Amino acid sequence: MTEIQSLKGFYDRYPEEWVSWKKLIEVVDETAEEFGFRQIDTPNLEKADLYRVKSGDELMDQMYSFEDKGNRKVSLTPEQTPTRARLVQQRKDLKTPIKWYDTSKRWRYENVQKGRDREFFQGDFDIFGIESVEADAEVIAAAARIYEKLDLMDRVRFQLNDRNLLESMLEAHGVENTEEVMQVIDDKEKMSTEEFLEELEETGVESGKAEKIDDLTGISGPISEQIGELREKAPEEAQESVDRMENLSEALESYDVADHCRLDLSIVRGLAYYTGLVFEAFDDEGDLRALFGGGRYDELVSIFGDQEVPAVGFAFGYSTTVETDIYVLSVSENVRDTALEYATTLREKGLSVETDLSRRGFGEQLDYADSINAERVLIVGERDLKNNQVTMKHMDSGKEEEIGKDEVVEHLERERLL
Repeated sequence: MTEIQSLKGFYDRYPEEWVSWKKLIEVVDETAEEFGFRQIDTPNLEKADLYRVKSGDELMDQMYSFEDKGNRKVSLTPEQTPTRARLVQQRKDLKTPIKWYDTSKRWRYENVQKGRDREFFQGDFDIFGIESVEADAEVIAAAARIYEKLDLMDRVRFQLNDRNLLESMLEAHGVENTEEVMQVIDDKEKMSTEEFLEELEETGVESGKAEKIDDLTGISGPISEQIGELREKAPEEAQESVDRMENLSEALESYDVADHCRLDLSIVRGLAYYTGLVFEAFDDEGDLRALFGGGRYDELVSIFGDQEVPAVGFAFGYSTTVETDIYVLSVSENVRDTALEYATTLREKGLSVETDLSRRGFGEQLDYADSINAERVLIVGERDLKNNQVTMKHMDSGKEEEIGKDEVVEHLERERLL
């Protein structure tokens, strides 16, 4: 008999796992409705040309594209922003602001790793028809509200930039190939200083200018505290963008989220259609990539017709956010009941907890815990229990520590997981 399993990067989510995803989707939906966003439903299959127009070569390489039976080049939806731009362009009677949200599946052929799958859920929030810092602040505030509801706001930081501002500052330093240079800046966090300078020089930037770019993109900190340095270093033609960033900071203060937002001139966002504000959210306590990202794309809608409509929005990545708090690992059948008791106690404390349901071996259980993004693994073994201990494994670092078997709750409280 041939055993057929799901494709790599595609997941069968059984009820015990799906419950965590469903809970998160419900939180996102509730938040969207609180902020007045209205739900839409769009196709999972589009003409490939929809993305070829403006999304960039990297996305085109990642798409699940094929010819249908009508010999049309089509693609499974890798992202929804171009679809929304098409929908807005098709309807001239929509009253602004147009505030839409949706959670559905997307598909991209990427390297599978923690927080990055090939089939994944994504939630999109967009405001069309309003070109203002108030709209910018509202989408950021909506994103922040999601993490507040999940009791994760103290872990999340928002990094903001303005591509127009950065481009003007690069030009003021004599950089002509700004688009190519900004692609290098987009990957700065993955490189050492030496590698970053080398990449810039490979684009044709001379070493002196490369060092200035490194210094410039190192500007980072609370927005209100960086405005003075921005005004000093930005050319005259970029002062309007500095004003806008200052106004955005004030608007974020009004939403009470400014303390979680920082200016970071190295944030660029890879997609080619962003026109101004760009932002990403990161997990301060984890090793995940950006939790989500977004920005302003005022020119995208006009690509699909004669109607010019400004827009700002973000895409919320579920794969990077859905984490099981604790996986309780049973070393042997003899300790299974004790493991279930731990799982029950921790669930009663409000944690998302999974344990072995299929009598897997030690290594298989660890692999499963990693696949569901478990933050900690509580290892329950006979030898440890005889010594009145259990082992707690930190999945991000691999660190293991022995704790008293009756001190698990207190330990997690000290670790701020409870």
